[in-house]
Amino acid sequence: MTETRDVQRESPAARVEDQLTSTGGSTCDSTASQPSSQLQSSFFSALPLEIRQSIYRHLWLATGSTQHVYQSGASLLAPLSHCRCIADLDAEDTREVELARILNTPPGDSATVEGGVGPGSTEERDAIMEWRYRVVSMWCSHWPCEEEPPVLRAVDTDALKDGSEGKEIVPLKDRESQHRLFVKEFSPFLATLLACKRMHGEAVDSIYDATTFSFVGTDALSRFLNTTAPDSLVRITKLHLTWRAPIATYMNLDSEESFTEMARWEKMWAEVALKIPRLKELRIWAYPCYARYPMPHEEWLRALHQFGNVPKFDVSFRWFQNPPTPDTGPLDFLDDAPFEYDRIPPVQDNPLHFHWRRLIGLPPDEPRHPVSRRQKKRRYLGRAL
Repeated sequence: MTETRDVQRESPAARVEDQLTSTGGSTCDSTASQPSSQLQSSFFSALPLEIRQSIYRHLWLATGSTQHVYQSGASLLAPLSHCRCIADLDAEDTREVELARILNTPPGDSATVEGGVGPGSTEERDAIMEWRYRVVSMWCSHWPCEEEPPVLRAVDTDALKDGSEGKEIVPLKDRESQHRLFVKEFSPFLATLLACKRMHGEAVDSIYDATTFSFVGTDALSRFLNTTAPDSLVRITKLHLTWRAPIATYMNLDSEESFTEMARWEKMWAEVALKIPRLKELRIWAYPCYARYPMPHEEWLRALHQFGNVPKFDVSFRWFQNPPTPDTGPLDFLDDAPFEYDRIPPVQDNPLHFHWRRLIGLPPDEPRHPVSRRQKKRRYLGRAL
């Protein structure tokens, strides 16, 4: 699985993989570029190709058949990372329901939310903030994936440069103290591709056959398209996108912000159609920037009409509200759309609307650009590969 990051700060491993997957430009002798038979390895000499291919497929399945691709920081130049999807794609999105449940705890009732949290307590305030951040998360209904902690392993500081962040003091039995670092454990994708040329050649196709690339936001998808080798992009067959639609999607189309955002949106989908021509599955989960905001103008959805040949293409519009238009049922301007779609209305009342009288010390506004909850503690280095 090709991994990308800022070209100015690209890791040696990523550069090696680019060399393995990129086409053209090689001046090596054709004989020298042929993979070694690796007969000294019992994996290649004792196991037939069919068994090895089965091992690769089981490895990808164990790693996670759907992999989220996301930006590891708030900056547009933040490197991409990935993690497995653990969410139920067809489950009901209950974030606002859970937030309302906590807010509706009667002030005089010592009954609790989860874990014995009483009304007006610090624990309740923290629980409310947790669900508020989940409601506005870029990950939307995939918030469990965002909050799932990465697998960490300890590494001695001798192996890394001084001054790295994430240091933690660990007491030793011999009365000494040694700086330790926690780094994210690597997944099998890159390790398998870099093992040797023969294993790379045998495994690379099965990665793309078995893996669904699920992008968190359009920034991650655009960056992936611009920094991933063409050989890798052309192998992708299944693409998912979780899209928290910006406010510009329902602004006046003549406004500068709307014009700029739509140009980026149309450019991104044109690149998807050009660089990923073998799509067999395209699924989009569209949410408003905030619940109960209007649907995007129909002009925003025209860019999706170029994917009419994708066998499985569906869009789920969730939590949009267009008074006086009903929140469910068909939309006239999507009669000719090449995708199947559904509409899931928001909770009837805003859970936060009537609860500010409680004065429990919460900030007044929802964060427009919430922090990345997957890496907010900054306790570790590296990324999931």
